[in-house]
This record gives sequence, structure tokens and C-alpha cells, in this order.
Amino acid sequence: MKKINIVNFIIAFTVIAFIGCENAEYEVKDNNVYLSDATTSEAKVVVMEGNINIDVNIRLAKKLDHDVELYIKINPTLLEEYNKANATEYNLIPNIEIPDKGKVIIPAGEIGALCRIPLADFDMKGKRYAISVELSDVATKGIERSNTLSNFVYLISKPLITSVPVMKGYNEKMVRTAPATLWGITTKEWSLECLTNMSGYSNNNQAIFNMGSKDHEIYIRFGDANSPYNYLQIKTLGGQVETKRDLEAKKWYHWAFVYDGKTLTVYRDGEFNVKFEPPMPKGGSIRFDYVEMISSGSYFRDQCKMSQVRLWKKVISGDQIKNNMHFSIDPTNPNLIGYWPMNEGKGNTFADITGNGHNGTADENILINWEHNIRFDK
Repeated sequence: MKKINIVNFIIAFTVIAFIGCENAEYEVKDNNVYLSDATTSEAKVVVMEGNINIDVNIRLAKKLDHDVELYIKINPTLLEEYNKANATEYNLIPNIEIPDKGKVIIPAGEIGALCRIPLADFDMKGKRYAISVELSDVATKGIERSNTLSNFVYLISKPLITSVPVMKGYNEKMVRTAPATLWGITTKEWSLECLTNMSGYSNNNQAIFNMGSKDHEIYIRFGDANSPYNYLQIKTLGGQVETKRDLEAKKWYHWAFVYDGKTLTVYRDGEFNVKFEPPMPKGGSIRFDYVEMISSGSYFRDQCKMSQVRLWKKVISGDQIKNNMHFSIDPTNPNLIGYWPMNEGKGNTFADITGNGHNGTADENILINWEHNIRFDK
């Protein structure tokens, strides 16, 4: 069994802290029981690397001179509420069982106990899973269940360990996506995500994306006319905006571009970076007729590694971006126009795993080689 790596998941709202007392008095007065994890956050990310255990820690406010019997259960409603509040799409792990039917005993003289839920490794198939637990009942008389600290969500995530293509420009070549005919997909809002790693920023106009349509072009590149070129620029609808000139060579960055019908916002590594308001599109909607990558030909001199390209026909939130930037997502989401993990490990094609048919193909001399066992969250 591999060692579990647990990272506190930061939540965007305040959690009411419960102040416990650990003195040696064996008193029942004003005593209650609560979930220890709930005192610091509403959820915790548990990274799955092989079989793991979910450790639910239960605590008393004060030690007692007798055993305390209580029960832990799975509550699907908690996860539904969490997804709604945080704009996430976690699925409840099916058929999970809590040992001893959820019964937990805090022994006399002890301040707490552990409920360990075993979880066998499984194929998530791009989806995200979670376990939502509730301190449901206290069988011992005189002990109250904390109302505010009795629920908790454990978010189960598998790190992306993947192959990535290494690409550079060549003449009029690029990565082209199907179909070759105009797509004609219209939407009032859109979002685009990707992970990139550049060997350098030695030249201007190194375009990672050219997409949209003749009327609604979206052009994203590293560098414009003046050096240094270690910044990203996005041009769309007759306007443009650029990031700071502080990008480092041979470093992975997660980029997200979010257009809500009025404002285009750029996120870098899950954090707000810059925004601007381009002119309004013709007819009030953006049209997507094509998606091209590594598209500026001989200008694209440096090598670019790319992964997890996702094009949405909706706005994705800052929380969604941060939660998902180092993990795969559900490819069946109906709001995805295209999703190219770019993880094939060989060949020159990139599958669109949404089933929408926008598979990509690298022209000759674009794809140099593949690198393997790449992990983005470390």
C-alpha cells in the first residue's frame, strides 16, 4: 500500500471554528462530539496513489470516564450541496462501506477515535469522486453532536501522470483539428484551458492557438513585437491583452481564458492574472469554425510541451479552474466543445475524447518527440 498524500483543500468561505478543551476533568456537562477535520475546512483533497485509507477523526470536547458510542454514515446530500456551492462535479464513490456499520467507540479517558474507511484503487475514467461523511448519531446519553462540525467531504483525486508531445513550428505546418469544414458552433461565452511548458521565449509570435472564425478570431501567442518575449498575449474581437513579462523557460504553466460575453479573463496557475473588455462580437455570439495549435510556422522556434487542452462553450469559475488544473475531468460534460488530453505517447494524432469528433493531427515536422511520466502537481 502506497503512502497517502493529503493536502488541505482551501475553501472560499469562513468555517466556524470549534474550540475544544482537553483538560483532565471527566465531566459530561457541556460536552459534545465533532469531526476534527471540519474545524479547519469544509473539504480535504486525498490524492489516490494505489489503495488508500480515508481517516475520519472524531473528537470530544472533554475526556470522559466512560466509553462514548457514535455512528458515522455516508450522506449523498452533503456532496450535492458541496457541488452546488463550489461549482464542482464530484461523484459519490459507489458501493463504499464503512467498517462495523459506521460504529465508533471513543474509549474512556481518550479524547478521540478514528474511523478508517478503506478505499481500493479504481479507474476514475476522467471523472472526479468524493466521499461525504456525517456524524449521524451519538448513542451515549449526555453527549451532544456538534451541529456545525458534523459533516465533511473527502475529495478523491488521482494525479495526472502522463505522456506529453514536444512540438515546434515549421513553415506553414501546424496541429489541425477535425473537421476540415467550418464547424459553425456559436456560443455567447467560452473558456479555454491548457498546460504549456516552453523551452524558451526567444522569439515573438509563437502562437499556441489560432481558433474561432474569420469574424471572431481568438489568437493566443507568446511574445509580440518587442523583446523580451516571455509573456503571453491574447488577441480577440479587435482587442488584446498580455500578461507580465516574467515567464520562465522549462516550467509548466496552467492557462485558462474565460470569456463571459463581455470580459475576457486570463488565469495563470489557477490565479487571476489579467482581464480586458474586447469589442462586442457581431450578432452577440462567438462562432467556432476551427481550432489550430502551434500555428505560427517558422516564428515558432522554441519547443513547446502541451497537455490537457479543453475548450468549453460556457464560463468556468476560478474555483473550477483551480480544482481541475492538475487533474483530468469528465469528458462527457455536455459543455465541452473539445477535450484533447494529448497523452497518446506515440504517433502524431490527438484524440478529442468528448466524442464530438474534433480529433487533432500534427502536420509533418511539428511533433518532435514524446516525453513520458510527466506529473504537473509537483
